[in-house]
Amino acid sequence: MGRRVTGAAAPGSPALARVLDAAARCRACPTIAGYRKFPRPAHGRRDARFMLVGEAPGLASIERRRQWTGAGGLVLRREIRRLGLDLEDLFYLTNAVKCWPAGPPRPASRHPRRPTNRSPLRSEATRCAPFLAREVAALDPEVIVAVGAVAARAVAPVAVRLPEDHARRLAVDGREVIVLLHPANASRHPAVWPDYRASLLALFAELAARAGWPVVEVAAAVIRRRGRFLVTRRRAGTHLAGLWEFPGGKRHAGEGVEAALRRELSEELGVAGRVGRRLAVVPWAYPDRRIVLHFHECDIGGQPVEGREGQEVRWVTPAGLARLAFPPADAALVARLAATDRSPEESRT
Repeated sequence: MGRRVTGAAAPGSPALARVLDAAARCRACPTIAGYRKFPRPAHGRRDARFMLVGEAPGLASIERRRQWTGAGGLVLRREIRRLGLDLEDLFYLTNAVKCWPAGPPRPASRHPRRPTNRSPLRSEATRCAPFLAREVAALDPEVIVAVGAVAARAVAPVAVRLPEDHARRLAVDGREVIVLLHPANASRHPAVWPDYRASLLALFAELAARAGWPVVEVAAAVIRRRGRFLVTRRRAGTHLAGLWEFPGGKRHAGEGVEAALRRELSEELGVAGRVGRRLAVVPWAYPDRRIVLHFHECDIGGQPVEGREGQEVRWVTPAGLARLAFPPADAALVARLAATDRSPEESRT
C-alpha cells in the first residue's frame, strides 16, 4: 500500500536533490523577472512512481508556495480529493519551466499593479529542459502526466495537438506518458469540457490503484435495447446482495476499463460487447471499501443474454429502473437514465 505523505516531500535520491538545488540557483533566462520558484517541499513525493509535469508556476500557487493551487490547478485537486487523496500523495510535482513567467499588470483590474501569468516562452522551456531531463532520470517514474501543451512538448518526442489529444497515451523511453489538456483551457472547448472532470477522476483512480492505495475500480456496462436497459441482481452472499446493478465487475491489474467490460460481459452474460462513450465516473466509500465505478455505454446487438453466474437478468424500461433497488453509488446515474425520453425503437415496440 502507498505511504501517505501530505504537505511535505518524501525522502528522495541525492541526484534529485542536486537537480533541485541547481534549478533553484538558475538565473539563465533574461525574459524572467524575479526568478520566483517553488520551494523544495512543494514538489510532493520524491519516492513517487508517477510524475505530474505542468507548464510553469502560476502567481497564486507561487504565493501559496504550493503547486496547482490556482483556479485551474484546483480542478485537478478537487477530482483527486474525491478519492480521499491529494496530488502530493500520488505524484512528484514539477514544471517544464521552473520560474514564474510574470505577465504585464492588468490596467482594468481592481489591483492595477498586480502582475499576471503569461504562457512560458519556447526559449524558457528550452533552457529548463536539462533540469526536467535530470529530474526524470533521478526519479525514473513509471508514468509522466504532462498537463498543457508546453509540458507535452517537453516530455513527448512527437507532435501533440490539444484538445484533440487530451488523455492520449504514449510510450517514451520505456515509460508511459499521458497528455492532458490544461484545466485552465478545458472549459473553452465544448467537445472536451463535459467529460473533462470525469477523465481526470478516471486517471487518478487508475494510478491510485496501481500505486497500492485502497481503491477498487469497477467497470459497469449500460446496455440499452429497444428502449429497455439490461440489469442484473446481485446474488445472495455477495457484497450488496439482492440489489440491482448494471453488469460488470472489477478491473484487473494492468487491464483497461474497456477490456474489463468486454471480459466481464463475456464471463457474466456470454455476450461480446462493443464499448462506447463514458457516461460517468463515480467514487463511493462504503464502510469496508472505497470503490470507483466507470459507467460506459455498451452495445451487444441482438445477442441472447444468459446469467452465467446464477444472477437474475432483466430488461427494464427507464421508468422501471426507478422502481428497482440499486446500490447508492448508482443512484445519480439511475435517476438520469430513468428520466430519459422513450427512444424511437421503444415507441415502435
